[in-house]
Amino acid sequence: MGILSRFGTDQSGATATIFALTLVPILGIAGAALDYSRAASLQAALQSASDATALMLAHEAGANSEAQLQARGRAYFDGLLPDRYRARVETVLIRKTSRTVEVKADAVLGTTILPILGIDHMPVATGSVVQWGVRKIELALVLDNTGSMASSGKLAELKKASKALLDTLASVAAKAEPGAIKVSLVPFATQVMVPTSEKNASWLDFNNPALKSSLRTGKGAWTGCISDRDDPYDTGDVPPSTAQPKTLYPAAKCQYGTLQTVRPLTDDLAGLKTSIDGMVANGNTNIAIGVAHGLATLSPGLPYSGAVPFGDRDTDKFMIVLTDGDNTENRFGDSVGKMDQRTRAACDAVKAPANGVRVYTIRVINGNAGLLRGCASTTDMYYEVDNAAALNPVFQKIAGEIAAIRLTH
Repeated sequence: MGILSRFGTDQSGATATIFALTLVPILGIAGAALDYSRAASLQAALQSASDATALMLAHEAGANSEAQLQARGRAYFDGLLPDRYRARVETVLIRKTSRTVEVKADAVLGTTILPILGIDHMPVATGSVVQWGVRKIELALVLDNTGSMASSGKLAELKKASKALLDTLASVAAKAEPGAIKVSLVPFATQVMVPTSEKNASWLDFNNPALKSSLRTGKGAWTGCISDRDDPYDTGDVPPSTAQPKTLYPAAKCQYGTLQTVRPLTDDLAGLKTSIDGMVANGNTNIAIGVAHGLATLSPGLPYSGAVPFGDRDTDKFMIVLTDGDNTENRFGDSVGKMDQRTRAACDAVKAPANGVRVYTIRVINGNAGLLRGCASTTDMYYEVDNAAALNPVFQKIAGEIAAIRLTH
């Protein structure tokens, strides 16, 4: 047999040829697994850097333009990405809206083995959106100003803690749009007090016999005190109307002339601090009237002003209720048990789904723990304070929760 014939029929070395032909796809598959694993790891790192950059920029969005945020954000982002990926970050795009900061990042990862299949790079992209300036906040501070608050330094510590809370919120407000954070103040004892300039307001009822007698005999003028509304309107937020006299707020002779006046929602947090400094401990406890007026300050209707409608999707409403004692006296001469029922009804009205108000409650040394725990929106929003000096950490924790900035995507 000739050489050419033997070559044509010789099958030795076929295995090596077949192996050589299949080696390329085998290496391609292995390379794909390796490079896709590297790409997944890079994407996780990009996402982490994107999230961190967006959160950082959210704190600065109120005071900086989009161009300024772009420069700050790119430098910060690049510093967060580890060198080990040997990736090229093509773009870091930062977009600021009236409510959010968005960070989008695109990178290119050089492949290691896939080039044998003609793939020498892989694109990787990620993005984050963070709210800045927080959502709009409306907060009612419903604070016990009764006589027992004078003991154990309770009122003094309450003033410190309340003002520190306002300072925390003010620092957040400084980086948000104007009016994003508003707070009301409701000091309560047996009654609450409003400015006497409201004496001609349509929502007031001057038919209180004791008050009319005082005014008639000339022994004094109305000094701003309000008692519980008629049952069942005393615990809810039914708007006052002259067509329904029982819905009006009863002007009353002040049992104690030391109550600080209710302050409707305002973004003048410095002015609220002055009002807090003026609080005086005096009188008996009526938690229900404090809670009811706290809800009234968060309502868009009379008797107060400044609140957005309940259910506004851009606004979160909160209430902090603080007391150091049991219910002891209201307009109706109720027993403690009946007053507790009214307080529960008032708390339920605040927490009604249609209102969407989240309630924190704080018991300072004394008081009905079960009543206050049930008044809070959740059990972890109820606080027991056994030492008045511990009020400040509690208020700061609450302030941090209220002002928290959250990732939205």
